[in-house]
Amino acid sequence: MIIDCHAHLYYDEILKDIDNVLERAVNAGIEKIIVPSVDLKTAEQILFLADKYSMIYAAVGFHPCDIAGFNPEDVRLLENFIKHPKVLAIGEIGLDYFWDTSYIDKQKAFFKEQIDFAKSINLPVIIHTRNSVKDAIEIIKGNNENLSGQFHCFSGDENDLKNILAFENFYISFCGNITFKKFSENKIIELTPVEKLLSETDSPFLSPEPFRGKTNEPSRVIYTLNKIAEIKKCNYEEMIKIIYENNTKLFF
Repeated sequence: MIIDCHAHLYYDEILKDIDNVLERAVNAGIEKIIVPSVDLKTAEQILFLADKYSMIYAAVGFHPCDIAGFNPEDVRLLENFIKHPKVLAIGEIGLDYFWDTSYIDKQKAFFKEQIDFAKSINLPVIIHTRNSVKDAIEIIKGNNENLSGQFHCFSGDENDLKNILAFENFYISFCGNITFKKFSENKIIELTPVEKLLSETDSPFLSPEPFRGKTNEPSRVIYTLNKIAEIKKCNYEEMIKIIYENNTKLFF
């Protein structure tokens, strides 16, 4: 069985076809899907889906691109959601220097506040690091005691990977972009131990080949996993069993 530990199922292009999306996921061997929020509204949407569908679980948090109207102390508003039995993590949180670098200090403050919140309730964190992985690693270095989590959609270099692997309870995951013809970071995947890998799609984004440019969905995680097995020259069935165990250890 497979867990898609990062899929944004509340986007309209997926939500309008959610029953078929989930049926295709089951047919592809997906057992569970974790849906991370980006703000309070999406947290509410996710919990509605989690109540309706047994295979859907939730993470709640403030995405760095969605904090403009909030203050770091508003992180406490997440307390309204964490009592739900299907909330498994705080996320998607982190740093994003791709879209807007005008409020980096606020991003860092939010990130640190959410890390502290996650530690206080003993939940893992799901970390976004677009063009910002080195700063995110430095923040985790200062806060990683009694903390676990996932560096989602990893795009760092070998030194970044080395630093993350030094964190005892952290994992990384790759998305469908590793299947693209111009992807040139196979070495990073080769160096990542299977015991530190998770499985994700980041639906509806980064759909793998042969679906590039189309709406991504959880069933397509198998294309990314197959590519990882190919790059690492390892047995696919053995690999997905270990990755399933990794997901279970971190989130369930």
